[in-house]
Amino acid sequence: IGISARAVGMGESVVALNQDAASVYYNPAIIAQLDTFELSVSQIKWPAQINYDYFSIIRKISRRNYLGISGGILHMEPMEETTEYFPSGTGNYFIFQDRFISITYGAKMTDRFSFGVSFKHVAEDLDNYNMNAILLDVGTFYWTGFKSLRFCASLSHFGPQVSPVGSYENRILDKSSGNEIIEKSSFQQFSPPTIFRIGAAVDPILDKKKHLIVSFQLNHPVDNAEYIVSGIEYSYMRALFLRAGYKFNKNEENYSFGAGVKISFTRFILSVDYGYTNFQHLSDPKRFSIGLSY
Repeated sequence: IGISARAVGMGESVVALNQDAASVYYNPAIIAQLDTFELSVSQIKWPAQINYDYFSIIRKISRRNYLGISGGILHMEPMEETTEYFPSGTGNYFIFQDRFISITYGAKMTDRFSFGVSFKHVAEDLDNYNMNAILLDVGTFYWTGFKSLRFCASLSHFGPQVSPVGSYENRILDKSSGNEIIEKSSFQQFSPPTIFRIGAAVDPILDKKKHLIVSFQLNHPVDNAEYIVSGIEYSYMRALFLRAGYKFNKNEENYSFGAGVKISFTRFILSVDYGYTNFQHLSDPKRFSIGLSY
């Protein structure tokens, strides 16, 4: 799920872009490319009244070392339980919630190369069932030295297989007696949604008034087909931003666009962004992000 309205506006082709604090979600090495204190907060309204809230804070702690913390929660209002005998509801309610908290460390090894790593605790609650795991994100950021071209790669959500805690009742039919037998079974393990991203970006136009960024990215998820993402961002006076993106070989969502503004105050800069993605079957989610830097 795209967590930044600014990134979503460019089709999430941002593994090679040092945009804001939320960029560490896509590539933790970007943390070492941001020399100011950065705060980013996002809210996403998904279909079926499901909400996703995200925050990220990063800070430079020494000459070449950077530290950040981020977290997100996907949640919904309590839902009433239904059964085949009570299709209108039993009167009992359950909740669903996905959440994570992450610590990111990054270092600028040279003026051209930086790396980053994130350790995050992820958890899911569905009624009385829950599961949790420790996952790892790693990334690199490299300025090639050819004009403004940069080349970056990241591996996200890497970790061991997981399964819900506890067991469940499995009802089977005994063929010899014809009676129903109830046995306790363990949940099957599955791999986390690991994804490898590799991409490049360049600035064809860069002057005091106009700034144009073009980026390309290859995404390789372990549980789905590879797809290519492209994005473009145009800014005027570093205050007004227009963005667009397109995903190739993606079944559900394809094009996206967004806009944003930056307002400079005496001691800090406030940014507000909006991102839109076209969904073919679901209603289009609404994404808003607010950023603060100084």
